[in-house]
Amino acid sequence: MPLVLEHDEGNLILADDVFVVALDDTGHEKLHKANGECFGIGGCAFMVSDYQRLIEAPWNFMLQQFFPDVPRPVHAVEHFRNLTKEQMSALTHFFTKFEFFRLAVTVSINTINSVDASYIEIVGASILQRIAEIAAHASFSRVFILFEASERFDKNVMQALSGKKLRSGDRYFSIELGVIPKSACVAALEVADVIAHTAGGQTRHRNRPDSPPVRKDFKDIFQTVDRRLVSFLEITAAVHKNT
Repeated sequence: MPLVLEHDEGNLILADDVFVVALDDTGHEKLHKANGECFGIGGCAFMVSDYQRLIEAPWNFMLQQFFPDVPRPVHAVEHFRNLTKEQMSALTHFFTKFEFFRLAVTVSINTINSVDASYIEIVGASILQRIAEIAAHASFSRVFILFEASERFDKNVMQALSGKKLRSGDRYFSIELGVIPKSACVAALEVADVIAHTAGGQTRHRNRPDSPPVRKDFKDIFQTVDRRLVSFLEITAAVHKNT
């Protein structure tokens, strides 16, 4: 069944054989203390043919059953605080039982940047590598990246990703980008928000002294499913190859 999404220029129709990546950011590229000293891009990916079964239907059901008072679109930093045990269990069940692709790249205030590139450019280039890594396990005709409408995110991150190509085997695919309005309440973008937020939380957590190595929410999302479905990288240093 094709995926029909509300788009800034009308309806966006994606066929079953399209590989879709829904992305969001976390923190701020300035890496200030007020912004959590972290920046990252993360999200989920799927074949359109699998979307309703693996993401849309179970995610919407979980929200209706366990988060009936949470407004849509869901944003983790606002709506997933002070969770009950039942709500935490519901999120764990969703991320561990439904095997869609998940990916993220983060940098922190401790990241060494010795190259002539901004953190957005560095993370943007790396997220493309993460997409290529997971896309190697899918067969598709197009690659489409979705973002939720956000002035800062649209301008900076989309610029870092626009005009790029993805290599899969011996084929190259032009990456297409689409901005989806918040009012569309797309499940994939809500899931992407949670994944990006969790990746940023893990990076901040790891950089604190005497912290356990892995947070439970990070483990649920990135360490409990088939490794072929996951690609995560915390960049500790960006240096020239001959350095």
